[in-house]
This record gives sequence, C-alpha cells and structure tokens, in this order.
Amino acid sequence: MTIAIDGHVHIYSDFSTSRVFDAAWENCSKLSSGQGLPTSPDCALFLTEGGENNVFKTLWQMAESQHQVSVDSFRFLRTGESNSLIVEKGDKRMFFFAGRQHVSQENIELLSLFSKHKINDRSLPLAELAQTVADNGGVVVLPWGVGKWFGKRGDVVKRLLTSDRNIPLFCGDNGNRPLLWPTPSLLRFARKNHIPILSGSDPLPLASHCNRVASFGTLLLQGKLPKSHPAASLRDQLSKVENLREFGSRYNPVRFFCDQLRINLFNRR
Repeated sequence: MTIAIDGHVHIYSDFSTSRVFDAAWENCSKLSSGQGLPTSPDCALFLTEGGENNVFKTLWQMAESQHQVSVDSFRFLRTGESNSLIVEKGDKRMFFFAGRQHVSQENIELLSLFSKHKINDRSLPLAELAQTVADNGGVVVLPWGVGKWFGKRGDVVKRLLTSDRNIPLFCGDNGNRPLLWPTPSLLRFARKNHIPILSGSDPLPLASHCNRVASFGTLLLQGKLPKSHPAASLRDQLSKVENLREFGSRYNPVRFFCDQLRINLFNRR
C-alpha cells in the first residue's frame, strides 16, 4: 500500500473543516492514475497549527474514546495515541496527525510533527528550537517559504542541516512554489546529503486554498498504517528515505503572484 502524506496542513478559522477533508480525498483519489499506482493511496494529513489555534484539540475532544462522533457525515475516531485521529466518511478513511508550526528568533519557520507541544514564537534560536521540538517528541521539518531561506537566514538553516545534532530532521517543499522557479539550493543540498524531504500543500488563508489540501506532498511507498497506533508506525516508516517520493503539481506563476498580493493586502489590514 502507498500512503499520500500532506506534511503541512493549515485549517484556518474561515475554512470549512468538512471541505478540507473532502478536498483531501478528492486529491488523493487522483493519484492512482497520475502517479501510476495500482490503487488509490491511503491519505495522511499533518496539521501544523500556529499560535493559539487548536483544531486538533477540538476534534480530539469531540471524539470520545471508543465511540464515533459524526459531524457533517464525518466520523472522528480516537486511536490508541493522543496525537492521531481517524477520519471516516462512508467507506472512506484517512489519518489525521497533530503538529505545530513555530517561528525561531531568526524568523525562520519550523514544523513539529506528531507533537502538540506549544513553544512561543521567536523565543528560541533555530538550533535550540529544533532541539526543544525533538526533546518533546516532535519530528523537525524545515519548510521552504518565499524569501525565508535567503541571506543570513539561509546560513542559519544550512548550519542546522550540517550540524551533528541527533534529532529527526527533514526539509520540506510545498506546492506554493511556482512551477518555473528553480529548486532552492538548500533543498538540493538536503537531497545530496541524504536529508529526507517531507513536503505538503501549505494552504494560505485564502478561501480557494481550502481545496489545496493533499494536492502536494510526499508518497510513502510500501507503507501501511494500523488503526491502533498510526503515528508511531508512520514515524518509524519515514526513516526509510528510499521509500519517499514527491507528488503533486506546482503553482501557476500568475496565480502565485496574485495570491501573494492578496496575502500582503490582507496582512496590512
């Protein structure tokens, strides 16, 4: 079985949660033909919440242990772990994992997968932030972002990539990077040095981006997730770098610049 992983999911306050899951299933169902897979892959979403956002906690509280809770035809089921949920609708099922998005003192984004532990933004330098995430059970992902890896900040990211810290460390690409842009040098460096890439859709707080979840990410070939402890199982399987493969298409450059303009205008309000 193949698992389609979106390693960078945001569910903003004005997003329809049910639409996010429906879009994820729709996008995953297209992968069997687009990626030459014999069957549709299982779908796994990593929520990467920032600030005081607590979507995962809300869904977790809704899903009483050993019982099904139905919302808009969706059923949320607890597993044997506190950092994973199963989402079902009819005969469809996906896995939903906790995660946080942090910002270092140098204004560099860092994702903490499998973890619900909050760390105040800009409170720690990147290396210390990564170590703190690992100490609290998280898997560290350094996601590419527009302008985030240039100059001095790029040097800080590279120092972490070349350090001898014994922590679970990934780089992350995302579907918002325009189609015609070259691969960032630090992603090329990561691949050359066998640092695994765990990518995701990274939807922006724009209504249309609700449909982008699971449109870009990483395929885990020959993977399998048990219902009882999917997070522990997936964490172990992600260490097999040779089984990871990118999926999805990149952003249209015109659409990219339009969305960046809309985001900048939104942030100035």
